[in-house]
Amino acid sequence: MSDAASLDAAMEAAVAHQRAGRLAEAERLYRKVLQQRPVDAIANHNLGAVLAQSSQPEQGLAFLKRALQAEPAQGQYWLSYARGLLACGRPDEALRLLETARQRGLSGPGLDGMAAQAQADLGAAHSANGRLAEAIAAYRRAVAIRPEFAEAHFHLAAALSQTGAIAEGFEHFMRRADLVYGPQAPPRPPSPLEPAHKLKHDREQRDYLAGGQAPPGAPAVADMFRIADGARLSGPAVNPANATPELLAHWSRDWPQLVVIDDFLTPPALEKLRLYCAGSTIWRRIYQAGYIGATPEDGFACPLLAQIAEEIQATYPAIFAPHRFRYLGAFKYDSELSTGTNTHADNSAVNVNFYITPDEANLDPAHGGMEIWDVCAPDEPTMRHYNGDEAAVRAFLAQSGAKSTIVPHRANRAVFFKSALFHKTDQCAFKEGYLNKRINVSLLFGDLDAPTR
Repeated sequence: MSDAASLDAAMEAAVAHQRAGRLAEAERLYRKVLQQRPVDAIANHNLGAVLAQSSQPEQGLAFLKRALQAEPAQGQYWLSYARGLLACGRPDEALRLLETARQRGLSGPGLDGMAAQAQADLGAAHSANGRLAEAIAAYRRAVAIRPEFAEAHFHLAAALSQTGAIAEGFEHFMRRADLVYGPQAPPRPPSPLEPAHKLKHDREQRDYLAGGQAPPGAPAVADMFRIADGARLSGPAVNPANATPELLAHWSRDWPQLVVIDDFLTPPALEKLRLYCAGSTIWRRIYQAGYIGATPEDGFACPLLAQIAEEIQATYPAIFAPHRFRYLGAFKYDSELSTGTNTHADNSAVNVNFYITPDEANLDPAHGGMEIWDVCAPDEPTMRHYNGDEAAVRAFLAQSGAKSTIVPHRANRAVFFKSALFHKTDQCAFKEGYLNKRINVSLLFGDLDAPTR
């Protein structure tokens, strides 16, 4: 066999290995070809791709660049080199490269998609360095280039919300949910077998949405995207009557730093939020301790929730004005299968936790809320360690002589507390039935190390 034929055979074998995932064999053969054909564009390109697949993107970048230099008219080589730059954390360079490609007449959805990804990566870099205004600008460019870019909407939503543009941020959270779960969403792979509490919840919600027992042909909840009415109210959502001097005095003086507020939401807000939580297919986060969660990016970001977050800050400025909104979520507990959250602290300055399930569902009025200790996580690394080890945090609390406060569940009761205080779900017993499940909503404000008084 001639040398040329031998190299051609090596290339064919290398491509077959690469397609089959045998990357080490593919790399060896591509390098063999390049020893004899150092400017072979295909071998350079494919070796660069193999190295990137093998978690060696920096090494692969040189080969991707050589492929582009050898055949600059090949559009795929521009995209592969840009992808390599992104894998190496160099979005600025990727954007300059893509602009050069456009100037040379290249266009198309592949180029647009890569440019959107580069803008999103640039936004992530800005966000990691605390440059949220620059991050927002980059994420805006990403979704302008590619409006269906779900994860760019998510990150834009988070950045906007954390800079005070909560309502606009929540619009992008909802856009992300629609793109991922809505009628135009791409097919999702089959879910692994879900735990009993999630299966039970979804059966009950399916019947609730059907107005009775769902017919056999009704779609599964996991395949639905339904959002109930969550519009803003014309009047207040957060009850302004609770912002008393006495409450603020307790917050600034007492330890542990927590206040309990009853009649937290106005009656119209409470009723609308209950219906939103019941009728929306947003309960997509699964926790093995028997409860499920709803997050903003999955649809727990209706305008009413933005109004509540805004009004918390406006109604209690002495507590929340120094702290930016961070995040929120809701948690729903099975009446028989839940054990509640583990003992943990949260990576923020101030928590707002409130309950929306009717009182008549609670079988033990002395409990069902939360337990809060009078000891804080000293720093973020320690917090993360203890949050993942129940035995260790319990030992730490015992060694610290910590004492706990039980806050019983009450419908429309809120607890404001310093986020670094260790806390957990209190023991709870609720009636069976879809509308009787315990639901709490949690909002986080500020940074862990920020002073709270």
